[in-house]
Amino acid sequence: MDLRTLLFSIFVLSIVNCQSDFKQLTDIVSSNYNNSTEIQQNLNTSVILPTTLQNLCTICSCGLNFVNCTQRNLNNTFEDAQWPKQPIVEISFRKNKLVHIKPFPSVVIEKLILRQNQITHIDNSAFKKIINLTELDLSHNELTTENLKPQVFEGRFSPEAYEPLSKLTKLNLANNALHALDQDLFEHVPSLKVLILNGNPLKMVEGHTTLAINSLPYLEELDISFCDLDELPKHIFYKPRYLKKLVLNGNRFNEIPKALARATAVESLSLDENPIKIINRLNAFPLMPNLKELNLCCMPDLIEIGSESFSKLIGLEILRIQNCPLLKKIDENALKKEMAVWPPLKILDLSDNALRYLPSQLVGRWDRLEELDLMNNEWSCDCNNQYLINSLLPHHGKRLMGEEVNELKCNSPLEYSKQNLMSLANKKLHCFDIYESHSSKIGVLHIGVVVGLLFIILLSLAIIILYQRGYFILCSSRGAATYSRAFYKRTSNDYDI
Repeated sequence: MDLRTLLFSIFVLSIVNCQSDFKQLTDIVSSNYNNSTEIQQNLNTSVILPTTLQNLCTICSCGLNFVNCTQRNLNNTFEDAQWPKQPIVEISFRKNKLVHIKPFPSVVIEKLILRQNQITHIDNSAFKKIINLTELDLSHNELTTENLKPQVFEGRFSPEAYEPLSKLTKLNLANNALHALDQDLFEHVPSLKVLILNGNPLKMVEGHTTLAINSLPYLEELDISFCDLDELPKHIFYKPRYLKKLVLNGNRFNEIPKALARATAVESLSLDENPIKIINRLNAFPLMPNLKELNLCCMPDLIEIGSESFSKLIGLEILRIQNCPLLKKIDENALKKEMAVWPPLKILDLSDNALRYLPSQLVGRWDRLEELDLMNNEWSCDCNNQYLINSLLPHHGKRLMGEEVNELKCNSPLEYSKQNLMSLANKKLHCFDIYESHSSKIGVLHIGVVVGLLFIILLSLAIIILYQRGYFILCSSRGAATYSRAFYKRTSNDYDI
């Protein structure tokens, strides 16, 4: 083979190899491209769904069972596609700028918190698609009586009617602008057990509001504190026969509401911050056989708790009368019923009042008491507190009050001022009057005053008699004739000459 033929053969082989390599390279590139496209498609497929679901979670903080959208400057509650599909135990939209609440999508939420927004309007059936909603918080918004209608709480529609939100058991409407309630407001939430209305300007609980509350037969807890109320309708507790907790704090009650006579199932009652002045047999608590806890705290006008105030509260276990700056006296028969029957009291809090004495008969069995708070009162360390200082505190003080018992101080008399009550346990305490004088000295002083007054009276009478008889004429400058006339007596007309 000549040289030219050899070179031509090599050239041809090179071209063939290059084409083969190029084809392989093309196949590899094509394959890589297809794989890359497929991977990208797969990647897009796997990302699109989470990206849609995570839109809510990119703005809010999402946990395993909760979503926190607090203070996210939101003015809506997201579109349907933005919500996660997994069940949510609690979701909070606190402190946002929500004004108008539109219907929620079909999601599982147990507790929905919409408090501290500016909500003025809620669409009909806004919550009907929510699955398993048990608690709804709409407090601290701007809802009015006119805007809050029964249709807001409509459930799913059936051929017969709207089904109720049967699992909703707690509704918080506190601190809105409700001056009354629509009488049918709760027709779609018949299973409500807790209703919170505090801080609304109700002022009076009249017809429609009473009917609304009476439409909740299973209600267990009602809070109508700080609603500017001065009385309650007599029949307001006629239907809620399972009512266990009643909060009436911060209203304008001047006496114990008569309507409580029908709240016979109530176990806990609070009347804090009401302007009641005196509680006694004329203004006593009615028969509430199941009442176990009573709170009468922060009452600025309360000055006295008289006899039989709590005598009909036969099941009372916890009594708190705290932070009443004018309260100076609690009668020893305040709790006692006839035939010397006391309630089974376990906790007694009398702290931060102006009490001077603790009656020995206030509690039937001090040894059965479990907690006692007597701090920050004006205790008088005299014979009228002999039981408190010489018996109750030494025997039960540490058990009932712990180390705080050593902080109880005498407010009067000056002799014992600021001394620890426990340090006087073995002393015989004197009796003192309001001027903090010993009773023995008082007796001597009283006798001296009486004797002095009698002496002055007798002396005055003697002077008057002597003056009438002319005795003081003797001391005058007149002569003997005047003296004679002073003792002259006229002869009787009957004198026989």
